Amino acid sequence: MNSVTAVVKRNLIIYFRDPVGVFLSLLSAIVLLLLYLLFLGGLQVNHISDQMPNASSSDIQAFVYSWVFAGIVMITATTTGLGAMGGYVDDRATGRFKEFRVCPLRSSQLVLGYQLAAFLISVFMSTLILLLGYVIVGLTKSCWIAPLDLLRGFGLALFEALALSSLLSFLATFTATRSAFTALSTIVGTTLGFFAGAYLPVGLVSSHVASFINVLPFSPAAMLLRDPLAGHALSQLANGSSDADTALREYYGYTLSVGGTVLQTWWIIVGLAVMAVLFTTLTSIRMGKTIK
Repeated sequence: MNSVTAVVKRNLIIYFRDPVGVFLSLLSAIVLLLLYLLFLGGLQVNHISDQMPNASSSDIQAFVYSWVFAGIVMITATTTGLGAMGGYVDDRATGRFKEFRVCPLRSSQLVLGYQLAAFLISVFMSTLILLLGYVIVGLTKSCWIAPLDLLRGFGLALFEALALSSLLSFLATFTATRSAFTALSTIVGTTLGFFAGAYLPVGLVSSHVASFINVLPFSPAAMLLRDPLAGHALSQLANGSSDADTALREYYGYTLSVGGTVLQTWWIIVGLAVMAVLFTTLTSIRMGKTIK
């Protein structure tokens, strides 16, 4: 266990001392935030104002930015887990595994060390973004999340960090050079917001595109976070109108469907749990084959 702890500690230090790697792992969240601060936020506010002329501007803004906040937390939980695999890729590219092999360190301990480090980094970064978003949205939009909802959002963020970082870690095992890993990080970082239904609401795209996006795990994962982190803002905006509540939920991805079938919350949770087990196992197998 001491050997695994040492490997985890080493990988944590490698990740946090590389500012470029940290930036790339947060690229998608940064892009999403900038897009909404610069122009998409205003477009969403204007759209809702046109559809709901009696709604107050403060309620609309609180809703839009709470909704964006939920997407940013999910994206951070995903991409930082990938960024944490940079140490593994560097070790593989430089042949450092040979040095590890002469130490009293089993391959399984190395594999566990990489995976635990990726999970811990994903948890730490998503928790940090969760708390920052909570304070920023609360202070700037006067929309404070209830403590129990914040705790529920935190629990879901931890669960998604495990499931989604396992998927991205598996993809990272197919990159044998740092340049390939950087390219993968950039592609994931710039496209994840779209596949998560965070750049634009799923109600804005065609039903076929929406079904494709909703089949992927990212949009359902974002959906799980929207109720605890942005559900109160939606309720304030709907102001007791069931029609408005339903329309907002469908348009902004609080409820998702694939081919007309509504995705149930428990389906998504089970699916992510299965994905976590599956890709953690596959990642372990892949890593074991490359550590020689």
